[in-house]
Amino acid sequence: MGRSARHVRARSSCVVATALAVLAVGAGPGAAATPAPAAGIAKARAKVTAEPADATLGYRANARHDSFVAGATAAPPFTKAWSVDLGSAVSAPVAVGGKVFVVVNAAEEEGSDGPRMELVGLDAATGKRLWPQRLIADNDPKATLAYGGGLLYTQTGRGVLTAWDPATGGQRWTRSIGSGSCEYPPTWYDGTLYTQDGRGTALALRPGDGAELWRAPLVDWGWSPVVVDERGVWFGFDNASYQLLDRRTGRELRRYDVPDLLALGGNPIARGAGALWLRSDDADDERTVAYDQNTGAVLRSFPADATPAFGPGRVYVAYRGLVKAISTTTYKTAWSYRSPRGAATVRLVAGGYVYVEDGNGKLVVLNERTGAVVWSYRRWAEPHPMENVRAEEDWRGWVNPGIATAGGRVFAPGQNGVLTAFED
Repeated sequence: MGRSARHVRARSSCVVATALAVLAVGAGPGAAATPAPAAGIAKARAKVTAEPADATLGYRANARHDSFVAGATAAPPFTKAWSVDLGSAVSAPVAVGGKVFVVVNAAEEEGSDGPRMELVGLDAATGKRLWPQRLIADNDPKATLAYGGGLLYTQTGRGVLTAWDPATGGQRWTRSIGSGSCEYPPTWYDGTLYTQDGRGTALALRPGDGAELWRAPLVDWGWSPVVVDERGVWFGFDNASYQLLDRRTGRELRRYDVPDLLALGGNPIARGAGALWLRSDDADDERTVAYDQNTGAVLRSFPADATPAFGPGRVYVAYRGLVKAISTTTYKTAWSYRSPRGAATVRLVAGGYVYVEDGNGKLVVLNERTGAVVWSYRRWAEPHPMENVRAEEDWRGWVNPGIATAGGRVFAPGQNGVLTAFED
C-alpha cells in the first residue's frame, strides 16, 4: 500500500490542533487486556541483570528506540577491521558481549524463488562465524532481530517469533502470533518480551518459553515499533494515534487518537527528552511532534522526514537533509549538518559522536559537541542524480536498517549485503 493511501477521511495537519481533545486516560472497554494466569505474570516480574551499557541491543539501539548508546567507547577516526558478504540485505546489528548478530536475506537476487531469511552470529573482533547460519524463514517478506536477557529474538513478517541461544545458534522456542504484517522487531524489557501483530493486538510474552502473559487491543491496525520504558509499553501510528499500556497487565493507561483517521503506521516512534515522539510524512505536513510523557500534551513540533535521535541534552532532527542538534532545555539549534543529497537520518548517538546516514551513500560521523565532521565512509554507491532519495523508510525491505557499536567497534551494513566492522 502506498504511503499516500495510508491516511483516510482526514489529513494529519489537524493532528496537533486536536491532540488534547482526544486524549483518554485509563480508557474504557476498548482498553481491556486479556491476562495470563497470575502465576505466569509473577514469574515474569523477576528482576534480571542489567544489560551492558557499551552494547547495541537491536533496532535503534535499545528499548526506548532513542538511538543512544550510553556507554559506547568507539571513537573515530576508524580503520576497517573486517568485512563479510552475507547476502542481499543485512539488518541493523545486535552487538553485545564480543559478538555481533544480524538477520540477512541469504537468497541471491537472480534465480531465487524468494527471500531466504537467516540468522548470523559473528565474532566481533574477527568476523568469523560462531555457528552455521540458521534458517529463520523461506519466502517470508521480512525478518527482524532483537536481544535481551541473554537471548536473541527474531520475528518474521508473517508473525513467527523465535528465541535463539546466542552461544550456539540453537532454537529455544518458536511460536506464531497469527499475523502477516509484522514490520518491526519485538522488544525485551525487564524480563518480558513485548510485540504487536500489525493487526491491532499487542502481546507480552515470557522470554524463557514464549508463553503469553497478556494481550491487549490497539487503537489502530498497522505497523508500530514497540517502545518500552519504566512508564509502560508505547505504540504509535504515524502522528495519528498512540497508546501507553501497563507493562504488567496490558491495561490501557493513555490513548491519543484523532477521530475519523485511519493510520497504518510505519514511521518509527521514539522516547526521549521527557516525551513520546511521533512523525507524520504527509507531503504537506512532514514533522515530528513531542507529546509529554506525563500528560500527553503537545510540547514541541519540528519539520522532519526522519525519526529523531537523542543524546545528553540534545535531540537530533533531520528535515530535507538538514540535521539539527537542538537543545532539550532551550530548544535552540546548537549546530547543523547538511546532506549534499538533501536526505539524511541520524542512526546512532554514541561516545560523544553522532552517526548520520547520508542520502549520498556515506556514513558520516559528527562531533556531538560541535557538529564537525570527524570521519566518513562510503557504504553505498552514489545514487543517480535523478533518483528520489528518501531520508528514511525503515518499514520497507527485507530487514530494518541500522548500525551498531560495542566494545570499541562500529558495525555497519553496506551495499549488496556486506557487513563491515570498524575499530579505532
